[in-house]
Amino acid sequence: METVIVVEGLVKTYNGELVLDHISLRVRKGESVGIAGPNGAGKSTLLRIIAGIEPYDDGIVQVKGSIGYVPQDIILLPWRTVRGNILLAAKIRGIPRLEAEKIVEAEAPRLGLEEYLDRYPKEISGGTRRKAQILMALALKPDILLLDEPFTGLDSSTIEALQETIRRLREEYGLTIVTVSHMMDELTSISDRLILLTYKPARIKAVVEL
Repeated sequence: METVIVVEGLVKTYNGELVLDHISLRVRKGESVGIAGPNGAGKSTLLRIIAGIEPYDDGIVQVKGSIGYVPQDIILLPWRTVRGNILLAAKIRGIPRLEAEKIVEAEAPRLGLEEYLDRYPKEISGGTRRKAQILMALALKPDILLLDEPFTGLDSSTIEALQETIRRLREEYGLTIVTVSHMMDELTSISDRLILLTYKPARIKAVVEL
């Protein structure tokens, strides 16, 4: 199967401290890969580098296809509604408004967001805001979905619903998904393969086929 993410010998430092130590991995098209490790191990840094929004010191990073990135920290403009945030992101990416609106109208009910589209971020829960960010990423029509700690701060019922959503989106859209999390059980349920990192400096400790 075609490889869509290649990371070879990746090295990242912060203020002279080694954070990622020669990380190498590959992700195949349509695969769901989980990256797990302790808090502060550099998982989110690795994901941001793959997303193209974080520089690195050495190595090779190659990504084939468009990316939808859902950050750990929820980033929604407080003066725009959920719908407004999503359509603005699509406009910036160059997605025609009608195409983005079609995705929003199709997916909002299935994500449980239909009644929240015209509300502002402060008016909805953390779990709902996280789903809104996933819908925003989908509206960008990505080939690859990158999820940074998607289960953090959610109750068990919301986590289960989100896991089911991730599995369904992969199946229906043919997405390649990379998820980083320190919550091993939750990550295992949505992944084909786990990449386990050590604490800083992060190295790959093991790769587990599920």
